[in-house]
Amino acid sequence: MTKHSPTRATLIVPTNTPSTASPASFGLLRLARTALAGVLMGTANLIPGVSGGTMVLAMGLYQDFIDSVADLTAFRFSWRRIVFLGVLGAFAVAAIVLLAKLILFLLFHYSTAMFALFIGLTLGGAPTLVRSLRPVRFDVVIATAVGGLLMIAILLLKYRQGGGLPHNMMMDFISGVIGATTMVLPGVSGSYMLLVLDQYDRVVGSIDDRDLMIIVPVGLGAILGIIGLSNVLKLLLHRFARPTIGVLLGILLGSIIGLWPFGKEPGEKALERRSPAELRSFAEGRQLPGLPPPLDETASDADRLAALRSFAEKQQTPEILAALEAEGLKAADAERLALIHVIRKNWAQRGRSSYSADKVVIAILGVIVGFVVTFTLARGQPVPMKTPASAQLE
Repeated sequence: MTKHSPTRATLIVPTNTPSTASPASFGLLRLARTALAGVLMGTANLIPGVSGGTMVLAMGLYQDFIDSVADLTAFRFSWRRIVFLGVLGAFAVAAIVLLAKLILFLLFHYSTAMFALFIGLTLGGAPTLVRSLRPVRFDVVIATAVGGLLMIAILLLKYRQGGGLPHNMMMDFISGVIGATTMVLPGVSGSYMLLVLDQYDRVVGSIDDRDLMIIVPVGLGAILGIIGLSNVLKLLLHRFARPTIGVLLGILLGSIIGLWPFGKEPGEKALERRSPAELRSFAEGRQLPGLPPPLDETASDADRLAALRSFAEKQQTPEILAALEAEGLKAADAERLALIHVIRKNWAQRGRSSYSADKVVIAILGVIVGFVVTFTLARGQPVPMKTPASAQLE
């Protein structure tokens, strides 16, 4: 019988271990790691293109996450599963509620640093996955390449999309399934995919409008998507560990392409939360053309709206003219809408950030800080899957 060292044995989790046996323990360190993973997951969901699942994967808790969701959706209850998902979910929700305003502010004013930080947070989990795949063989290399190519294909889809897809109940259901991927599949942002499919405004707008004809099919799709995908991934992780983790590693590495920190266009929500003065300063700093003239703060709302209408007519911008027709629109809100329109219209031509020395240094520091955080917290995690190499030691 082949002997094995106790240290190596602690890395083995046999595939026939009952699913309720993990998460193995809930010491203070593990609870803190789970809580931080929840904060990162919630924060990631606030940023278009960033996946909450990637943050869980980077923190070394992905298999626990998948197993817990799969078991609970199959009505296999365990207090460890409930505590794990409860802590993760509670801190994710808290991050979304408490940090939304701050994150939108930082994304607008310090987008390079923020996206660089998330690149580092993502890359910090890669060493844990690589360690779990030793020795690296041909199957792992192929699987990793497949995962990376999948993310590249998703990115190319956004740039190659033509007209939008139809808006109907079936598409609402499909949107719910796709939107659920942001909670389960690392590297794939649900909101990002909805933007690609031209369904984002319809889905998000239905929540504000409380339109049950849209909310219900989207909700059903999301529930079925989470249940189906989590159970499929659990099966793959337990039966085909090496190629599955290889694909996930490729997805994780490929996802950083979409997080490239230079020249990021401000998100819609980040723009909507800014004052006209902030928007004007932002646009002028990037030398965007076609800005409306500053409005006289001492003039009446009617006169300021008339000035904006005159500007829109001269610039031949029907979008601004249509917005000015809204009943009860205040001059400050109208000016904000006009500035947002100019920023988004001219971003591709003039808004790209230059690779200035200060921004490159900030990006490098952001990547380093993010990497150190997740690498330090994930390095103590046991390798969560059984590989052929570890099986020989049993």
